[in-house]
Amino acid sequence: MKWLFRLGGVALLLVAVGAGAYWYYVADGAVPEATSYKTDIAEWRRLVSGDTANLPSEIRIEFVGRDTMPFVAVQAGGANVDFARARTAFQLNGPDGSVIIDSGMDQDTAGKAQRGESAKFDAAAYGRVIAAMGSATRVAVTHEHIDHIGGVLGFPVPERLAERLVLTQKQFDGLGGATGKGVPAAYATMTHLDLSTPTRIAAGVVMIPAEGHTAGSAMFYVRLNDGREALFLGDIAWAISNVRLPALRPRFVQQFYMSPPEDRGKVGAQIRALHELATVEPGMAMIPSHDDAHFAALIASGLIKEQFVIDAP
Repeated sequence: MKWLFRLGGVALLLVAVGAGAYWYYVADGAVPEATSYKTDIAEWRRLVSGDTANLPSEIRIEFVGRDTMPFVAVQAGGANVDFARARTAFQLNGPDGSVIIDSGMDQDTAGKAQRGESAKFDAAAYGRVIAAMGSATRVAVTHEHIDHIGGVLGFPVPERLAERLVLTQKQFDGLGGATGKGVPAAYATMTHLDLSTPTRIAAGVVMIPAEGHTAGSAMFYVRLNDGREALFLGDIAWAISNVRLPALRPRFVQQFYMSPPEDRGKVGAQIRALHELATVEPGMAMIPSHDDAHFAALIASGLIKEQFVIDAP
């Protein structure tokens, strides 16, 4: 009978180890109670305070692609249901021209990156992104992952884009490993932004360092001419619920799905700071790059319009 007790003890140990591993790698999404990351909205507002006459008047979106992933991979401890993931690019239009934030990815790249039977690529939308980049005043990206910077790498005349491209030194340094694609020579010789502090890059637009998801991750604060404000989060959060709850992505995604791995401590501090900012600034629209349901709500509210406007270069 002793062997039965021993076997039972081993079984209980295995269950305990399995439960601990599940909690650690899948279910634990806790963010720190205090944060070292500073969301200095007063400084962001100060940086654009002189832009009153030239503030952008609208935000537009292109859905270059769509696919799904398990929500449990988006938010630790979340339900095992499908999360509708949008692949997006944004256009800010105003008197000074347009600013593009993120550039999508081409069809070949999307075919490798997007997952599930519901995966779709919109070639017309991607074409509009590329066309809009050709006449934009500024083009910038939230970080150096291929679904955000693919259009920059694939732009047909990189020498022309480099004149208006805002690329930080850390974003440039991460391009080769993060994308697996060649980097046009024009992007190596252009001046790279040392984004150590929030920096105004265009009328009403402030680029904010947010290293963590990648070394070159950044957010963008935008003030519109009607007083509305938006904060583009990139991939600090994949879903708005990450900020609202708040909760991190699970460790198995951060450590094994992402290459190089995400810095959990830095992203956790950012999520906490964004959660606190949302509490004191409820009117500010926070815009993660991939939350399709959240985009539907923002479009319904009138903050975001679909489809880029293409101006002659």
